[in-house]
Amino acid sequence: MDFAGMFQTWIRVLTGPSEATFEREKESPNATLTTALIWTIIAAVVAAILGFVQSLIFASSAQGLMGMISQMDLPPESAAMIDQMMAGGLFAGMSGAGSLFGIFITPIVFLIVVGIVHLIATVLGGKGDFGRYAYLSAAIGAPVSIVNAFLGFIPVVGGCVVALLSIYSLILNYFAIKVAYSLTSGRAIVVILIPLIIVLGVALCIGFVAAAAIAGMNG
Repeated sequence: MDFAGMFQTWIRVLTGPSEATFEREKESPNATLTTALIWTIIAAVVAAILGFVQSLIFASSAQGLMGMISQMDLPPESAAMIDQMMAGGLFAGMSGAGSLFGIFITPIVFLIVVGIVHLIATVLGGKGDFGRYAYLSAAIGAPVSIVNAFLGFIPVVGGCVVALLSIYSLILNYFAIKVAYSLTSGRAIVVILIPLIIVLGVALCIGFVAAAAIAGMNG
């Protein structure tokens, strides 16, 4: 694996939001689905490690808080449960399991998302290769996910930067989709908006169902 070339590609893509940048990367001999999956897995491993470290820091703070709570005058059952959670390493275990799950699920989600975009772009008249678009998408998503993982260590400000990066990623994906499928600007925007609308609709439905369930329980 040419890590130097990988980092150079990521930097070019992240710092060159233009059709020319993505046209160049589209013609790269590395523009394959295999490269895209390798980059996605590398990013998932790095993000998982950083997330695990971050969760251990949080777990240490949480265990300290629970230790203070355990010193209070609690019912025997509650005190015993807290002691068991602290002794059993529950927080560390959950963190490790979550990190491993993230490594496993990330490439699957990546393939699903790329597949949805490929389908929409094709329906709208796009002519492009699945593997080449996956490569361009990974060149955006892999470094952004690593940067987001580092930003997780910075309270409040990190979250704001992550939000800005998400918007910037949409702009980069616009160029990637436009170039990969030879679409007009309007159709490339539609390809980006349709999945976002679907996700927003699902989230709203889940929110309404949850709110109705809570209201029913309270009623």
